[in-house]
Amino acid sequence: MNPARPTAAVLLGLLAVTLAAPAARATAEPDPVVAGERVSINDGGWCGPIRHATAASELFGAVALRPGARGMAAEVRVGQEVAPGRYQVTIECGRGGARHVDSVTVTEGRADSVGAAQVIGGLALLAVAGGAAYRLRRRGAAALG
Repeated sequence: MNPARPTAAVLLGLLAVTLAAPAARATAEPDPVVAGERVSINDGGWCGPIRHATAASELFGAVALRPGARGMAAEVRVGQEVAPGRYQVTIECGRGGARHVDSVTVTEGRADSVGAAQVIGGLALLAVAGGAAYRLRRRGAAALG
């Protein structure tokens, strides 16, 4: 058998798999978000070996991206005053380099935070648990003594 045929078949198979694989792309996650929530910006590997990239948007201004597991990345907080709507996030690979654009939708609402009622409830649960532990310990000591 001619060794060129299996080699060609393997190369065609690899080419088909490569073309079928989804291309990396710049991302802003999660989407949608609410005002005040944190967003992860990632170049998806588009910037390649370049070690200086920025992301800019009306949502958070301009930030430097840092090397990460999936390319250049940053985590930002959407401003509390941002109105609901669709906003562009532009990633620029190096000064004057390639640009990639993603968008983020901001919906109604505010980011969840811990309120006074939650703090009071948590403290009450801790007090009950501490009291129960104290009583159980005293019972165990009384049974031994």
